Amino acid sequence: MIPLLLLAVAAFIVAWHFVDPAPPKHVIIAAGPKDGAYYAMAEKYVGFFKAQGIALDVRETGGSVENFSLLTKADSGVDLAMVQAGSSPPREQRPDVVAVAAIYYEPVLVFYRGDETLGRLSQLAGKKIAIGANGSGVRVMAQMLLSEAGVSAGDKTTFADLGGDAAADALEAGTIDAAFYVISPSSPVVARLLGRPNVHLMSFEHAPAYGRLHPFLTATTLYRGSVDVAHDLPRSDLSLVAAPTTLAARDSTHKAVVQLLVRAAQEFNSGATLLSDPGDFPKASGSELPFDTDAKYWLHNPPNILHRTLPFWLATLIDRLIILILPLLVVLIPLARLTPALFNWRVQHKLQKRYKIVRQIEQRLTAGSPRDELQAGLDELHAMNRELATLKLPVSSAKDLFELRKSVEFVTARLEAWLRGEREV
Repeated sequence: MIPLLLLAVAAFIVAWHFVDPAPPKHVIIAAGPKDGAYYAMAEKYVGFFKAQGIALDVRETGGSVENFSLLTKADSGVDLAMVQAGSSPPREQRPDVVAVAAIYYEPVLVFYRGDETLGRLSQLAGKKIAIGANGSGVRVMAQMLLSEAGVSAGDKTTFADLGGDAAADALEAGTIDAAFYVISPSSPVVARLLGRPNVHLMSFEHAPAYGRLHPFLTATTLYRGSVDVAHDLPRSDLSLVAAPTTLAARDSTHKAVVQLLVRAAQEFNSGATLLSDPGDFPKASGSELPFDTDAKYWLHNPPNILHRTLPFWLATLIDRLIILILPLLVVLIPLARLTPALFNWRVQHKLQKRYKIVRQIEQRLTAGSPRDELQAGLDELHAMNRELATLKLPVSSAKDLFELRKSVEFVTARLEAWLRGEREV
């Protein structure tokens, strides 16, 4: 049993290295400004996490760029973040950040003033443009697209660090000529600007091209009246490009937390929007970040029966125990079946070894052998007989032991007769 026990201990130690620790009780998600869509969506997740026994704290930030910064800092305390596709730093600056799920489209919206109809970003040259606040994903997107269109700050072109309601106020007041947003078309500020007589939303002539040039951008259409049917907003179909909002995490984030985040996204982000059909989201595509392998599995496969029927904490506990116990069973069950055979082999080996000794004595000695050799053989047999009298064997081997003792007694009787001078026994 000792080898069996040692193998069980070894299997336990090996399995332990593959078992995650218990899920944390407290997790932080970086969102955005408190009046923004990211923060509002993250707050929906709070109740979902709480129901599963994990406290999800929403951290207010300046936006997507700051969220990436927090994810890449080990001491920030941030485990999860909502980020805008296309706003991530270079790969070498975020080696430990992975995407969990894309959850909805946010179109790039360019509002502008004037009577002229604009359809290309190059037409914004020479104007004062709000490109979003520092730290926001809007700013990164605006600078990238404007740069590709050949529009840069200088000469008569001016960039303003404005976003949200502040940019809308400036656009209405005429202190800026255009404003970039990366925001849901359902946001109040969109309906507000669409209703202004001298403010227009650009329909991108190059929308399909942007969708081909950048994997994180998708050409889409905002249909007439979809924002406000009663007021016919917008007043025509508009060609747009959209970037998916993505849930991101450190690659060291506990797998149970990632699974819970996927389930929260499936709960709150699987419905239809103005730019997507039911079931389009959440999905594992549309981000420049590598998608977490486990997250992709959970996105495409329903929860197992444990997670469908048991509380989250209990299901995760059983998952961990399965990982721990399964290798033990794989080792112990075959060994348990093999142990009786091994034990019987060991018993038979003990008996056969003594049979061999008795046979060698019988073959080595004859009636004409010297008396000292006969006496030595007899002493060896007496010692074996005493040993067999105390040998502990299972009842199933009692017959074999009895036959061995009979053989010992038979050879002993022959040697004693030869010592007495008798020729045969």
